[in-house]
Amino acid sequence: MSVMQGFGKRYGWLLLVLLTAVSLHLTHITTAPPGLTHDEADHGITAWSIVDEGVRDIYFTIGYGREPLYDYLSAGMMALIGPTFFAGRLVSVFASLIGLAALYAWVKLAFSRRAALLTLAGAATGFWPLMTARQMLRSSLLPALFTLAVLFFWRGLRQIEIRDWRLEIAGQSSISNRQSPILKFFAAGIFLGLTFYVYLPARVLWALFPLLLMYWALVNRPLLRRVWKDAGVMLATGVLTAAPLFIYLFTHANIERRVKELSGPLTAVTHGNFQPLLQNTLASLQLFTFNGDSAWRYNLPGRPFLGPLLGVLFYVGVGLAVFTVFKRQGGKGVGEQGRKTISLAPLLPRSPALFALGWLLAGMSPVFVTGPELATTQAIGAQSVLYLFPALTLVWIGDWRLEIRDWRRNLQSPISVLLLFGATAVLTANAYFHTWANAPEVRVQYETTLITELRYLNEHPVNHAAISTITPAPEHSPAVAQMALHSPMDIRWFNGRSSLLLPANTQTTVFFPGFAPLGEGLTRYWGTAVPIATLPMRPDDADRPVQIYEIDTGAAQAAWQSQFIPPAAPTQISDALQFLGYDVQTPEARPGDPFVVATLWQVKRPLPQAQLFTHLWSGAGEPVAQQDLLDAPGAGWQPGDLLIQRHELTAPAAGSYQLLVGAYDQVSGVRYPVFVDGRAQSDAILLQTITINP
Repeated sequence: MSVMQGFGKRYGWLLLVLLTAVSLHLTHITTAPPGLTHDEADHGITAWSIVDEGVRDIYFTIGYGREPLYDYLSAGMMALIGPTFFAGRLVSVFASLIGLAALYAWVKLAFSRRAALLTLAGAATGFWPLMTARQMLRSSLLPALFTLAVLFFWRGLRQIEIRDWRLEIAGQSSISNRQSPILKFFAAGIFLGLTFYVYLPARVLWALFPLLLMYWALVNRPLLRRVWKDAGVMLATGVLTAAPLFIYLFTHANIERRVKELSGPLTAVTHGNFQPLLQNTLASLQLFTFNGDSAWRYNLPGRPFLGPLLGVLFYVGVGLAVFTVFKRQGGKGVGEQGRKTISLAPLLPRSPALFALGWLLAGMSPVFVTGPELATTQAIGAQSVLYLFPALTLVWIGDWRLEIRDWRRNLQSPISVLLLFGATAVLTANAYFHTWANAPEVRVQYETTLITELRYLNEHPVNHAAISTITPAPEHSPAVAQMALHSPMDIRWFNGRSSLLLPANTQTTVFFPGFAPLGEGLTRYWGTAVPIATLPMRPDDADRPVQIYEIDTGAAQAAWQSQFIPPAAPTQISDALQFLGYDVQTPEARPGDPFVVATLWQVKRPLPQAQLFTHLWSGAGEPVAQQDLLDAPGAGWQPGDLLIQRHELTAPAAGSYQLLVGAYDQVSGVRYPVFVDGRAQSDAILLQTITINP
C-alpha cells in the first residue's frame, strides 16, 4: 500500500496532466477544425503520392516550397490507415505528445521536477499548443524534434558530470556510469539535423548550441574542455544529417520562394533602413500577453499566447531567469531550494536559464522579422520553452512561501495550482471547441461548405460531378476533395461566377455554393439543368446555400447550338482546345458600358498553365479593352470536356474594333498558336468586328 501511495504522490499529478493533454488533443479530432485548409490537403496529397506513386523527393515544390519530413511521416501513417486527413492529424497529435514528454524530461533534468510538472501543465492546457497539435501542418513537428535534441544534449552533459570523478554526486541521476555519453550527443545531433527537414525556423534554433559553447568558453573553460568533443560530435552529426537537403537547395537556388518573401525587413537593414525590422519587433513583443495573431485560420484573432495570469507569471519568470544568469556564482538558482551545487555550478542552473532565454529569443526571431501576422506558425520554435517561465515563477513562489512558513513540502498549495491549470484547460477547451471551431470565418477558412458537399457525394456516389468554387486550382479545392472523399470520383472544378466546365455527353451532378453561385451571365445556358437538392448549412455560414443540379451535357450542348455562333471553319488552339463558338451578350454596349462575350470550347487535352484572353483591338498598338481570365484551370481539364468562359470588358470609345480571343502560357507569356482547318494561322481567333455606338 505504501508503494502505491508513493507512486501516486510521485506520478499522480503527472498522469493527470498527461491524460488532460491526450483528451484535449484527440477530442473531435476529425471535426475540429471543421474541415481542411488547402495547406493541410496539400500535405495529405504529397504524403499519399509517397505511398501510392513512390515519390521520393527531398524537397517539395508545391506552394512556396516545403521541407519533406512531415509528409514522409504522414505517408507512413497513411500506409497503415489509408489516405485520409485523419492520418495527417494523428501525426501532429503524436508529435505534440512526444514533444510534451520531452519537454517534461528536459526541464526536470535542467531545473527541477516541480518546474517540469508545471511547465508540462502549461503546455498541455495552452490554446496555442492545442491549436498546433490538431493541424495537419509540418510546423507541428518542429517543437517535438528540437526539444528532443535539447533533451539528449542535456542528458549527455549530465552523464559527463556523473562519469567525471571530480564532479561525481551520488544518487543525483539514474543514468548508468557504464554508458557512453557519446550516444546521447549523437542522438541529439540526429534530432537537430532532422529539424531542418521540417520548417524554416530550425535554421535559427540550431545556433543555440554553438552559442552555449561560446558562453562556456568565456565563463568556464574547464567545462568546455570536458564537453567540446562530444558537443562537436553532436553538431557534426546535425550537419551531416541536414547536408543532403542543403546541397539540394544550393543547387536549386531559386526554389525557396518563401525565404525571399519573408526577408524584406532584413534586406532593408542592409540598405540602412532599420524601421521595418524595428516596427515588426515591437509589434511581435505584444504577442505574449497583449495582442495575438490576427489570422482566423490559426488563432482567435488578437488572442495572445498567454492569458493575463500566466502572462504575469511569464514576465516574472523571464526576470528570474535573467537574474539567475547574472547573479553571483554560488547563489541559489530557481528551483534549487538551497541545495549545494558542487558539480557543474555554471551549468546548473545558470546555463539552463541562459539556454532557455536564448531559446525563447531564437524561436521568436522569425516574427521579429516578419511581424505578428501568422505568428502562431512562424514563432513555433518558441512554443515549448514559453511555458517554462510561468513554471519558474510558481516554483519560486512555492520556495519563498516554504521559507516563511513551516508547511509540509508536498503540500505547497497544490489546490491553487490545480485550479490555475484546471481553469486554463477549461478556458482553452471552450475557446477552441466552442468559439473558434464554430466561428463562421473559421468555417470558411477550413472549407466547411466544400466538406459538406463532399460528404454528400460520399453518401450519394455519382459517376460524374462538377463543383463550383472560388479556388478551383488543383492545389486548393481539388486537393481538399482528394483527402475528404472516401473513394476516387470524376470531378470537374470551375468558378461558376464566370465559367462552366462539364464532362461531355454524360449526366453530371453540379454544385453551386454561396461564394461561387451560377453567374447571372451564365444562367441563359443553364435551361436544361434540373435542381435536385439544397444542402442544409448553418444560418450564420457565409458560404451558403449550396444548390445541387443534374444536367445532361449532351442535351445542354444541343441547346447551346442556337445560342453560340460557330466558327466558319474548324478552329482550335494548339492541340488542346477546339473552338465551338461565341455569344456576344451585350451587342448594344455604349462607351463605358460592360461589354460581355462568352466563348464555348471543347477540351482535347489538359493545358495546365493556360490563360484565355478576349481583346477589343483597333487594328494597331495595344488592345483598347481586354480581360484575361480562365476560371476553370487547364490542369483539371479532361478530353471531351465542354467549357464556357465569360469575359466582361469595358466598352471603349465609339468606333469599330476587332473582337479577338485566344490563349497563352501564364508562365512564359507566350501565346498558343491557332489552327484553322489544320493549318497554323496566327495566335488569336478573330470573331467579328464590333461597333461601339456613341
